[in-house]
Amino acid sequence: MHLSVFTVPSTRPLPHFDADLGQLARIRDFVTETAAAHGVAARVLDDIRLAVDEAITNILVHGYHGGGGIDIEVVPHGRDLTIRLRDQAPPFDPVDAMPESLEPLDKRVQPGGFGLYLMQNAMDDISYSRVGSSN
Repeated sequence: MHLSVFTVPSTRPLPHFDADLGQLARIRDFVTETAAAHGVAARVLDDIRLAVDEAITNILVHGYHGGGGIDIEVVPHGRDLTIRLRDQAPPFDPVDAMPESLEPLDKRVQPGGFGLYLMQNAMDDISYSRVGSSN
């Protein structure tokens, strides 16, 4: 199964969640229950949960710095599954920020990047686009 997390806009109405760290459990449940309903194996759901949790946390903490909203779409394509996240936070391309590998903490120039690294290793593909005011 090919798993992807895309932070790209969709043109149709999507389930909407408030940009609040208190919503993480609700968002995780929505994504994993939807993925499971599309036949995703239980062993793969942990990777999905991890990647979505990291992506949403990045949007909330580093993108919005406060209030906003996130729309989520889970789309099956045969044996593949695409998860699209849409927000109106300032532009940030996680693909450009992906670390090739992680240096030990004491040798890093800048902190962070671990969540992106986890997402990259949990999913088959991660992409980004900005259309209008949406990521």
